[in-house]
Amino acid sequence: MLQGLLWVWPDNSSTAIEDSILKQPAVMPEDKVDNSSIDWFMSEVPYSYTVSIESSLDPSHAQFLHEGIAGFSPEKAIPIQRFKVFGEISAEDGFTLKHSGYNVFNKDMDATRKFIPPCSNTTIYEFTHGKSALFILYFVPTKPGYCKHIGTFIFDAAPQKRNLWFELLPKYLQTGLKHLSSYKLSDQDISMLDFRPISESTENKTWQKSYFMPSLADVGIVTFRKWLDEFAGGKPEWQGMTETPFLELNDEQLYDRWHRHTKYCPSCRQSLILIDKIKDFCQNFTAVLAILALFLIAINLSVKIILVPVLLSILSLICSYKLDSIRQGFLTSIPKTGLPVVKLY
Repeated sequence: MLQGLLWVWPDNSSTAIEDSILKQPAVMPEDKVDNSSIDWFMSEVPYSYTVSIESSLDPSHAQFLHEGIAGFSPEKAIPIQRFKVFGEISAEDGFTLKHSGYNVFNKDMDATRKFIPPCSNTTIYEFTHGKSALFILYFVPTKPGYCKHIGTFIFDAAPQKRNLWFELLPKYLQTGLKHLSSYKLSDQDISMLDFRPISESTENKTWQKSYFMPSLADVGIVTFRKWLDEFAGGKPEWQGMTETPFLELNDEQLYDRWHRHTKYCPSCRQSLILIDKIKDFCQNFTAVLAILALFLIAINLSVKIILVPVLLSILSLICSYKLDSIRQGFLTSIPKTGLPVVKLY
């Protein structure tokens, strides 16, 4: 275990143990992070390893695709002035990119993106006021067209105002609700990036002929594609699997949360169990209060007394409906009521 993750050397050769000792995992810089405070997020997304890494090396897309999140907006976008490869590109060490800001808030920053093969991207933003931000993402291809994302974001900023009511909740429920709040950004990515491998699989063209990428913002993607072609055969090699043309997924598959994350996440799974227990209690409590109100009416007590169980039963019923809505969020991005359409913006 290192920095809260279990590292595996996927090799059963006779020299596997010796080889693994000689190779250090692609962990975060120790001077940039407090290991005790790392909160990892994991999700298996329905788009490929290649597309996943490309997205992480293209900062300018955030202003447009993620409008409405963290201040991102097309109106606040600015052209990237600097974006270049720093040092050598190699099979073992990957490559390092350095670039300037891409919106009005970070225009004066210096960003460094380090790709360590085969699946790590560590990004550090250094701001002129002395603060910094660290983003580390791991991209693990699981099967053709699917990739597991493991990541965390650490901001060197002023501490946020504490929410004492939120801190009273069980720790696993706090984590589960935080995970729920991140799905909007993920849904935006999925809505756009799911179509990339579908279009690529129907075209018999190289990436150089399929895409026109003349701007500085494209340097990260072009560099990764060149690394992939030169050192990794152009794409992941699947053992025991036949790579078939990608098929378009329906909304239920595309916006599924249970199979992508919740069933693998102890905090979200425990949150779901707790929510079910409280929801069932609220439903039973509502029924008991309704029966009590009818009994009080039957024995002709005053209206003020009768109103107490009536109002409590209404509150309990509302709580049950609210919990059902939150429960739905752990299973899918598709709303339970109204039109089955995911709201991306």
